[in-house]
Amino acid sequence: MTENSDDAIWRQGRVWMSAVGVVTAIAGWFVYDAMMAPAWMRELSLEMTARATIVSDRSKETAFSTMRGRPEPDSPYICLSKLTSFEWDRVFFVPSGGPISSPLAGFKWQEESVSEVNSRLASDTRYQLIAFERDGSVVEYDYYFTLWADLSAVGQPDGFDRNDSVFVADSNGDTYIVRPAASSGSNRCAE
Repeated sequence: MTENSDDAIWRQGRVWMSAVGVVTAIAGWFVYDAMMAPAWMRELSLEMTARATIVSDRSKETAFSTMRGRPEPDSPYICLSKLTSFEWDRVFFVPSGGPISSPLAGFKWQEESVSEVNSRLASDTRYQLIAFERDGSVVEYDYYFTLWADLSAVGQPDGFDRNDSVFVADSNGDTYIVRPAASSGSNRCAE
């Protein structure tokens, strides 16, 4: 082999490695994006943590590192309408084990079918469902792990309209427990 052929092999190797790197990066982004919780869910988790601290324990030792840099909560109320960047009319919480309520099952679903969602909820007790409806369609939904919080107290068949989607969170030491705020109303979530 000559020096020129060694350089050609080296260039081909670099091109091949670059192509593999680009394909791996693109595939990695799609996997990461598919596995990453939506922003509203991350915000809900942070709000539960902050608000439960007000109710359960105000000591500095209970603050999680993810809370740093966030303003100190001014009330125990979690205003779900402030945590979403999309339009919705009602929110539904389906506890672990399901099934999806009749009103929620009657809406148009974009991706999974109601039977697929019910099957997943029934087969794995780690999952709870949060679904948002607008104009008769489920516009956003995702599964919320039971190890993060217990949503069974907010699992009402008719869900919550936007103005009544005000909740409180408490901690039992192992997990957060989310409940409807008593006499919620829009005044607790005034802009």
